Amino acid sequence: MSYYIFGNNWVIGKHIKKQLTFLESILPQGMLNREVDDLGCGDGKITVILREILKPSKMRGFDVNDGLVKRAKDRGIDARTLNLDEAVPRGDVAVLWGVLHHLKDPERCLRRLKSNYSAIFIREPIRTGIIKGLELGDPLRINELTCLFSSCLPDNQMHYCGNNVLVFYGCGDGQRNKTL
Repeated sequence: MSYYIFGNNWVIGKHIKKQLTFLESILPQGMLNREVDDLGCGDGKITVILREILKPSKMRGFDVNDGLVKRAKDRGIDARTLNLDEAVPRGDVAVLWGVLHHLKDPERCLRRLKSNYSAIFIREPIRTGIIKGLELGDPLRINELTCLFSSCLPDNQMHYCGNNVLVFYGCGDGQRNKTL
């Protein structure tokens, strides 16, 4: 419920800033200056920062919540309503920042993304114990994430930042398996 009212983040906290800084340090050059779709853009707070990092030639945002799409549009994002459990758009680069653990069938979504996009970037929280932490949804454990990404996105690049994994697929370059 709080997601629908407040968006994906009330403020961009230190832990998110740390992840974004880490992203800048590991970002494959092949992800820059491309057409990017932020799938699960929420209210656009993170999308605006990702736009600064990825320097896209074009950027769109998609989210399931009409109210958050409106707020993303108010931030200057070309945003649209879309439920990823029902459909996946087509494009060049797909970004999913903390989205998979909210979906009914993450594997199905990843397979659709692989078919519909040239490259994919995913940031996903890791469930570390019984308690999910501050993440809404149902985060997966590291072994579940590793199996999911290996199965759906072979030859991916996985990096760890605290209790989060950052995954690149189809970008052709970059460092492998860095941890912060």
